Amino acid sequence: MTPSPRSALEPTSPADLRHVGAFDDLAANYDAAFTDTAVGKALREIVWSHLDGSFGSCRRVLDLGCGTDASPRMLQVARQKARAGGCDTQIEFHCVAMESLARVTDGQSFDGVLSNFGAVNCAADLPGLVAEVARRLTPGGKLLWVVMGRHVPWEWLWYLLRGEWRKAWRRLAPQGVSWRGLTVHYPTPSQLQRILRPQFAIDRVSPLGCVLPPTYAAGWLERSPRARAVLTYLEKLVHRSSACAALSDHYIIEATRLADLPDEMPAGERTRGAWPR
Repeated sequence: MTPSPRSALEPTSPADLRHVGAFDDLAANYDAAFTDTAVGKALREIVWSHLDGSFGSCRRVLDLGCGTDASPRMLQVARQKARAGGCDTQIEFHCVAMESLARVTDGQSFDGVLSNFGAVNCAADLPGLVAEVARRLTPGGKLLWVVMGRHVPWEWLWYLLRGEWRKAWRRLAPQGVSWRGLTVHYPTPSQLQRILRPQFAIDRVSPLGCVLPPTYAAGWLERSPRARAVLTYLEKLVHRSSACAALSDHYIIEATRLADLPDEMPAGERTRGAWPR
């Protein structure tokens, strides 16, 4: 779609500004630290294999966190990539926190919603975000989110061997983890399914990063193509098992928006139950 005059790359609300410091400093090196690494490429290839099935017939897709949330520098990088790919006139960019989604989508509807590699883990009120996304999706619209999981044996092993006990268990904290001014939460696949089910039918849950290690623990694979090839092959095998999603660095959840939505929960009640404990 052609960008409208409302397109903006600057954050405008307190909620937006809380996210700026968290990600602006990462913008310059994000691709080198993740996207362009061997493991990053392998994991993104797996995610891409799902996109046609979910969004092949969609005309309008909402991407939450296309620049990793409300970060002007991240969005500038995203816009530069869109321009280099010749598709910038079909994309509308807005620099807002996901909590402020209604400000830029009011009156608009979408056929699908994508969120990749943990952006929704930074949402302050996930049930509220799900309800807002459901209102913007057409009946039968597709949801595909890539979410950071809670139980990650690779992370436990990596940090325990380095003597960093607190980091090894950080995702288990029921109140979430404080990071760069944000609180990051790690819902299990079953918890996220419960949050989605009032508005969505769950189609599929897939592991991502169950056999392949997180990129911060994968430097040795850059130097060992054979080991990388074996682990990538095994990763694609276990990707077929939804049970392994509970023990993965990330997992992919795919769902379909129901034709009839339940009555909205009062805002106060939703805030008190913003994240599962």
